[in-house]
Amino acid sequence: METLIVLGDLFDDLHRLLSASEVGKALRCIFKGARGLRVIFVTSLSSHDPILRESVHFKSDELDLHVYPGPVIAQLGGLTAFLTHGDLALRNGAQAFLINFLMKSLGKELFLEKALRQKLRLPADWWLFMGHTHIPGIDYEARVANTGSWRESWVLGIPYWRPPSNTYLFVESGRVELCQELFKAKRRGHETWLRRSVRKTSRR
Repeated sequence: METLIVLGDLFDDLHRLLSASEVGKALRCIFKGARGLRVIFVTSLSSHDPILRESVHFKSDELDLHVYPGPVIAQLGGLTAFLTHGDLALRNGAQAFLINFLMKSLGKELFLEKALRQKLRLPADWWLFMGHTHIPGIDYEARVANTGSWRESWVLGIPYWRPPSNTYLFVESGRVELCQELFKAKRRGHETWLRRSVRKTSRR
């Protein structure tokens, strides 16, 4: 069974306390049509995503869903990773984007990711994966990576203020890659269930 990890901001306007059943209903709507997939959803603690009192788990013949309020340490494809939305580094997402954007222009890429890793004092062989800034990147020496963003629009189809990178991290056999290949099908006019679901969710 393949594993999909979502590092927060899966929802647009659902940042309120929800029951396990409410979260399950929302996720089943998003992943409708998926088969043979394990999903690990690490929520944003600052905005957008549901507020949970504890982790939530659902399992069916088609899906294995795990929702965690906050960071998770996981074994993925032969490596250990600290998974976080990224608001541990800086709560406000717009400010996080601005800081990483400015530091990147000064030649310091993934500034907040590296600062957070240092603050957490993670073991040298662990990776830190996060989102939040919407700026994709990977640093193999520092062992930090950012998944980027898929968001295209606000409600009513109004374009989002920064274009999506349409990137994701692929982890297998101890190797980490920053990829865009998932969406080549979209450019040929054949969208995947995942792309359809993400777009619908962003417009709620």
